[in-house]
Amino acid sequence: MDKNPSTSRLRFVIPQAITASRIVLGGSALYAAAFHRIGLAATLITLGAVTDGLDGPLARRLGVSSEFGALFDYFADYLCYIVAPVALSLLLAGETAGPFSLVALGFPLLTGAIRYSRNAGLIKTETFDDVGIPGLGTVFFAFFIVTLAFLDPGPVIGAELLKGILISTVVAVSCLMILPVRYPRLMKFRWIAAPILLGFALMPFVYTRTLAAVALALGFVYTAISPFFMKKPRNTRIARKG
Repeated sequence: MDKNPSTSRLRFVIPQAITASRIVLGGSALYAAAFHRIGLAATLITLGAVTDGLDGPLARRLGVSSEFGALFDYFADYLCYIVAPVALSLLLAGETAGPFSLVALGFPLLTGAIRYSRNAGLIKTETFDDVGIPGLGTVFFAFFIVTLAFLDPGPVIGAELLKGILISTVVAVSCLMILPVRYPRLMKFRWIAAPILLGFALMPFVYTRTLAAVALALGFVYTAISPFFMKKPRNTRIARKG
């Protein structure tokens, strides 16, 4: 155990600073969406997700995992994975979106809040590394919206069809957020985590449409088949980020 208070505080602060950067990126994405900067908003959300793949493993490596870190992580995730993508989805739906479209696209605000509230309770009894991630729909929702923004399919398929696909998928994924379905935690495997983080970090800047299409396709496949490979939950306390 590190007996130097200054070193201990520094070890604690480092992963929190990475999580805090996700809050800044998510908030900046909201600001970009308010000014109809679709590409910039999608880029900021994607970079925020990259920080999500770094803070938890770093905290565990530094030995500063705690319930505070887990809850701070959830608040950052809700902003970056739910609130900012909802704002971006409203832009993608276009100015002709009616009241039904607005309610449907805002549905993740409710289901995402329910999911993260449940997860906050689960951290006291379960380890996600063993039993997986409940409610992967929260993450997949964000990347569905982001990849759709990067692909910009509207000119090809038409605004009305795009709006229909957007609304139906958002509602389906919102339901997935609150279903008791578990998904394996890919980020615990370094050989998978590294290319995922690298791909997301590069996606806004190079081969954007290609990487977005690959990410979207793999995301659908992962969401459909990975729950069948899950272990049964065990009642073990989770160690999360400091």
